[in-house]
Amino acid sequence: MNVLGDLISRAGAQFAERVALVGERRTLRFSDVEAESNRLATALARDFGLACGARVAILLPNCPEFVITDFALIKAGLIRVPINPRYTAYEVEFILNHSGAAALVTSAAFGDIVAHLRGRLTSPLHVIVVDDASQSAEVAPAIADAFGWRNVLARGTPDRFAVDVQEGDGYMIAYTSGTTGRPKGALTTVKARFANVMNVYANEMFVAPSDVMLHVASLAHGSGTKVFPFFIKGAVNVLLPRFSPAAFFETVQKHGVTTSWMVPTMVAMITDAPERAQARCSSLRTIIYGGAPMPVPVMRRALGAFGPIFVQIYGLTEAPHPDLVFGKEEHVADGATAGPGSAGATGRAAIGVRIRLVDDAGRDVPAGEVGEILIAGEHVMTGYWNDPVATAETLDDGWCRTGDLARMDTDGFYYIVDRKKEMIISGGYNVYPREVEDVLYRHPAIAECAVIGSPDEVWGECVHALIVRKPGFEMTPEALSAHCARELAGYKKPRRVTLLDALPRTPNGKIDKKALRSQYSRGSDAPRTQSVA
Repeated sequence: MNVLGDLISRAGAQFAERVALVGERRTLRFSDVEAESNRLATALARDFGLACGARVAILLPNCPEFVITDFALIKAGLIRVPINPRYTAYEVEFILNHSGAAALVTSAAFGDIVAHLRGRLTSPLHVIVVDDASQSAEVAPAIADAFGWRNVLARGTPDRFAVDVQEGDGYMIAYTSGTTGRPKGALTTVKARFANVMNVYANEMFVAPSDVMLHVASLAHGSGTKVFPFFIKGAVNVLLPRFSPAAFFETVQKHGVTTSWMVPTMVAMITDAPERAQARCSSLRTIIYGGAPMPVPVMRRALGAFGPIFVQIYGLTEAPHPDLVFGKEEHVADGATAGPGSAGATGRAAIGVRIRLVDDAGRDVPAGEVGEILIAGEHVMTGYWNDPVATAETLDDGWCRTGDLARMDTDGFYYIVDRKKEMIISGGYNVYPREVEDVLYRHPAIAECAVIGSPDEVWGECVHALIVRKPGFEMTPEALSAHCARELAGYKKPRRVTLLDALPRTPNGKIDKKALRSQYSRGSDAPRTQSVA
């Protein structure tokens, strides 16, 4: 039995002639998606010899081939390893090696990354390039066994195909960095994925065949979890490879978009965009937002612009959203909330999810007091791939420790007040200070450094580097930015740099980041701080 694969094939047959996927280059019907995913699944399983449980990485922009690959992996019993297309070659290299990926589906646009991988991988890797054969030549010299997408599909068969899988078999390894800077792969199962889909239906929205879901965030990120729930209900998934407010409004009007998922930064951008004044958005009924805190002023403006169409969700890689939900009825047009005392809340516990707030000793805290959020449910990961120590630190008797601190009021609203971990959330993406610090320390002019998050009106938080230079060395913020760009995705680079004579320390000699966050909470207004593009 393959419950997820069967749902895909069911939709492929039931809605066969309806439009399923709208990409930049082509539009596919449900029957097309079913046939192509069967072809890829049979080619991977039979021609490439990938056995159930093998890992396959996806490094693609938002495009139909991403979805087809995802569905093919489900049918073939293979484990999906999504890679953020903004990652550098070094980040991709680590994920491929750590997951032991047997194949990578990518495009010619990532030819430089594929070239970087040559000789750096610990196991053989099949590379499949989704572009036309002529474009694939850009990648083929980098790895000798690169295959063109069309040739791979030709090796498979379009007939219905699904290998038997158990509910405890792996569905996805999603990588999320820890405070130590070492990425960890959260493994979710087939059972967990099915539970997550049911949670989406129960908490976020009712999905009908008439719905049109617009994906403006990366399918490797939160938006990708929405493709499957919309597809199996017969709705349309529209895939936007590059987000901009102008492209958003144009796509909403052209395709009658009803729903979208975005991070708060995107909500701010479409709210404040000049294109909104002329846009016709009457079809738009739901915008789901999450991935970072939503500034109250931004939500006030968004509600004034679009009305009460917003749903806030909270979740994490280890326990995919929705875990907390703040519904449309709890938003009102002036930016306040309908629930008493719920202004600034993240939401209430989602249906199908259990939430606890505990102190450092693991004891439940009463309403009004701050504790760490613990989450339990069938959607929670089984553990970190090949990392039993980190798994034991995060999972405890069925409960997942989030590292987020919150309080709950008497009406059941949760308010996230801080993060136990030092993670920075910039534009909806997680940035871990240690990872950035490791790169900064490779610069010859840096003696010491610390990375914190600073408030930012556009990104929610931005990466702020506080640096002590070595004697006799000069360094400009622009040069530092260029140094970081070679090894870090753009959203991880410091956007603010402060040069200091010394960093404050705790009594035990550690750099005192709490003191730094307190001192530099004003961001770019702080002394000796420069903003960097």
